[in-house]
Amino acid sequence: MKSKVLEAFLVICILIGCVGLVNIAKFVYEFNEKDYYIFEDSIVVNEYIEKIVRALNTNDRELLASLFPEHARSKIDHFDEKIDRIIRKNETWPSSIIRYKLNRNNNLQSSSDMGKVQRIVYANTTIEFAKPMDGEVQKTCYKIAMEIIPVDDFNKNNVGIAIFAIGYGDFSTKDVDKEKDGYDIYAFGH
Repeated sequence: MKSKVLEAFLVICILIGCVGLVNIAKFVYEFNEKDYYIFEDSIVVNEYIEKIVRALNTNDRELLASLFPEHARSKIDHFDEKIDRIIRKNETWPSSIIRYKLNRNNNLQSSSDMGKVQRIVYANTTIEFAKPMDGEVQKTCYKIAMEIIPVDDFNKNNVGIAIFAIGYGDFSTKDVDKEKDGYDIYAFGH
């Protein structure tokens, strides 16, 4: 009788151990998959940031505008005026970017339906400028918060920046996307 109980106990331990091992393997696999998506999206965000930096460093209006998909351009009120405002505000700092970085408070949202996927990445970055003025070096920085749609199987014309907010130092984004349609540009308080 004791040997039957011992055998049953060993079988149960082995089964529980196997299930535990399977759960651990599943967790490691899923964790690596999540890491991959985060890494992949950070690459996309960095590409957008580099293009924004290039556009600001050279005051390239067309490059900056091209980062917004057609769908977003049609939804953003006064799109051209807002892009022009960013370039005009930046004219005092061309070719003076000294560094830029992706800030920590970024996020990812993903949705899918019937095999189609839409991913949205929320990214925050800081761009620092410096240039000599009157014998001293003046510095300033822009904070940029943006919503990038790197994948949209539902609407191929929707891949790019959907929401873009830029300002000096810390700024409030409470006025961004008042229409709640998912598209907007907020530039230096407007």
